[in-house]
Amino acid sequence: MKSPLLFIVYCLIAIGSVKAQDDATKVLEGFFKKAESFGYAGSALVAKGDEALLAKGYGMQDREKKIAQSAETVFSIGSITKQFTGAAILKLEMKGLLSTKDPLSKFFKEVPADKKDITLHQLLTHAAGFPGAIGDDYELIKAADFIKRAWDSPLLFEPGSNYEYSNVGFSILGIIIEQVSGQGYEAFLYENLFKPAGMNRTGYLRPGFTPAQLAVGYQNDKRWGTALDHEWLPDGPAWHLRANGGILSTIGDMHKWFLALQANEVLSADAKEKFFSPHQRECEDCPTYYGYGWVIDKTPDGETMIWHNGGNGVYNAFMGFVPSSGLCVVISSNSNNKISDDYSLKVNEILAGTYRGLNKSMTDMLSGVFYMPSGTEVRVSFDELDRLWMEWDKSDALLLLLGDGTETPEKVKPFEDNSLQIIENGRSGDASLMANALGLPLDQAQEMESEFWANLEKKYGTFGSIEVMGSVLRPMRNACLVYLRVNMKTGSKILTYVWVNNHLRDIRVADKMDKDFVMQSEKEFFAPTNGLKINHESHQISIIDKNGKINILSRK
Repeated sequence: MKSPLLFIVYCLIAIGSVKAQDDATKVLEGFFKKAESFGYAGSALVAKGDEALLAKGYGMQDREKKIAQSAETVFSIGSITKQFTGAAILKLEMKGLLSTKDPLSKFFKEVPADKKDITLHQLLTHAAGFPGAIGDDYELIKAADFIKRAWDSPLLFEPGSNYEYSNVGFSILGIIIEQVSGQGYEAFLYENLFKPAGMNRTGYLRPGFTPAQLAVGYQNDKRWGTALDHEWLPDGPAWHLRANGGILSTIGDMHKWFLALQANEVLSADAKEKFFSPHQRECEDCPTYYGYGWVIDKTPDGETMIWHNGGNGVYNAFMGFVPSSGLCVVISSNSNNKISDDYSLKVNEILAGTYRGLNKSMTDMLSGVFYMPSGTEVRVSFDELDRLWMEWDKSDALLLLLGDGTETPEKVKPFEDNSLQIIENGRSGDASLMANALGLPLDQAQEMESEFWANLEKKYGTFGSIEVMGSVLRPMRNACLVYLRVNMKTGSKILTYVWVNNHLRDIRVADKMDKDFVMQSEKEFFAPTNGLKINHESHQISIIDKNGKINILSRK
């Protein structure tokens, strides 16, 4: 899923001479080898037109069996699947079988009154008002039951009046593709998109992938397996995943797809223009728009750039390109703590000629423990992406390092109270609040709660207490993130309840509280999410908020 809380500033700069391309390839290879030494595992393609500057695998696609990643490793593209659904709808429109202006009532007889006028265009642009999800990816739900659940789900807003990233809307589009075409979703994509583009290693089941070809996903270094290790319906994934995510592919096949789009081999010029048009702004102050399954953005020099990401909290992928220059980037990762989007940003720096690694003597000097005036420890380290990381355990560091500066008790307390109530009810065996907040079936929410607490008790012993660590606001996204520590007998976990537009969007589980800062120069780092800047000397770190207030972390 493309995270609506993830704000990417991404651009690809044209490379001119052959020498410049050779130089870029050497730097790209050096960077990804360094990333591999820090634990990155995945495959990466950087191409200009049909020429690949880099197309390689790094790390292990299967750690236990010691199978190395390669350019041929098959990975899940996650929510990058959505643009295939968008292309399929446009293909049906080219055939005269539907229009993106058509309402749901044209395809479903029993659609409720509040949803009957929702158009395909609104589904394609996340403007229909459906929630993000109404069930787990691997719940074996069939189309008819999925549609009934979607009809029973309350809309988050009047269709066409707002934006809410929704897997539900794209699965509905997938069902429409099957109804209108008379083919299964994957079969239609193969005949009309993949086959014309020469993509023989893309799909759900049709390519007949073997386990040894697929990247194994790892969550916090624990083997999760591949998509095919988890149960699907006989003809592919069930409908919480089908058409919105989960397609399997390779970097080579995704490059073929880019080339086919560039050459108008799959979509007509008119259809492609609709495909890549900036139809729906993603938030009030966002520079990004949503097309038909793509995020539409601009490079600093005004060129259109198109991208999407995807993942399931285990593996993840990124694809981005600039049509005018012919540059295309595809990156996969089979680990939840190595995010493809982050590597794409470094690829951009390399292509722009602005990439520089941090000085080792400086990172050695700054790594270690610093202290707030209150005595709270803040641990500093660096990673392969030249990011400075801070970790802490005490709540007084949370607002300093994660806060936006707009937090007040009046603003955050309702979210904290709701989060605590969901936890307390869940511990007592009542998951109805969580089910309602996340839009999940009660039995599924009940199972998730029971499994979570059972696993905690098995690992850390009996329950102790719940502690509110603090809450931070992200006004641009109308979001509040509530951080709570669950203390067990011999350990603890940090839960983050992510509320967006007053709806619970996600519940995240982590071992620690941390924050990363991207390098501006060797003397300055920056946090885009809340505007913090960091300047440093050998003995202290200055944290400067967006209002100019300075807080000092010092060595003892």
